[in-house]
Amino acid sequence: MYQFFSKPDRYFGFCGDLRCDVKETRIPGAPTFMKGLRVLFVSDVHATARTKAEDIAALAEKLAGVNADIILLGGDYADENEHAVRLLKGLGRLSAPLGVYAVAGNNDREAFENIADLRGLMGALGFHLLVNEAVTLRLKGGRLIVAGVDEYRYGNPDATGLYPSKADDNVYRLLLSHYPRAIEPMPDLMLSGHTHGGQFNAFGLNPYTIGFERVIHHRRASRYIEGLHRYRDSWMLVSKGIGASKLPLRIGVAPEVNLIISE
Repeated sequence: MYQFFSKPDRYFGFCGDLRCDVKETRIPGAPTFMKGLRVLFVSDVHATARTKAEDIAALAEKLAGVNADIILLGGDYADENEHAVRLLKGLGRLSAPLGVYAVAGNNDREAFENIADLRGLMGALGFHLLVNEAVTLRLKGGRLIVAGVDEYRYGNPDATGLYPSKADDNVYRLLLSHYPRAIEPMPDLMLSGHTHGGQFNAFGLNPYTIGFERVIHHRRASRYIEGLHRYRDSWMLVSKGIGASKLPLRIGVAPEVNLIISE
């Protein structure tokens, strides 16, 4: 069932200063070796000319204070190259015991002439950009596979061969996909952004309710707009993100980063 309506937040604000809350979500049914793992997911920051150095520093401090085991970045860092570079360099001091992994969003494809430029910048900061790639992290008692696929508008997302197609008690499959659209094979947990939670939410109605994705981008809308959802045998979490593209305003949709804890 598609998520056409969602409960609006008591929120009205302009974007750019990167203020956000840390929203905790617990994912049930994880294998023993994953229980208690703290995953920080940050998506759709959309830094702008309005974003000051102190805003980026404050966001970095907030993220560091979560004490996550792993940090995952969901794409759309900024609409323009200058601001994307400023943001990523400002977040460059972030670290986590299991590393920092990222995917590109549609706006990142526009901000960087070549995805290799984004990969190079992230690599210099110690971040790992995943474009239809995966890494295997060995934990006590099992393996965590962190995969990332390309974005849909300009790229070619493909999860084939990135992780086992079937659930395994000794393997946990986590997929980063900027766009919250089901992809085969589905993982145990998929983390996405892109929608900004609708960005405008009045009485449960948002732009996706009236077919925004189909009208503007000529593609099928994502199944879910925000929150945690069960999709077949998988979990899908769609973050509301922090910023906004083009029109820097949020109404009824509070900015967030997501702390995911397996249990």
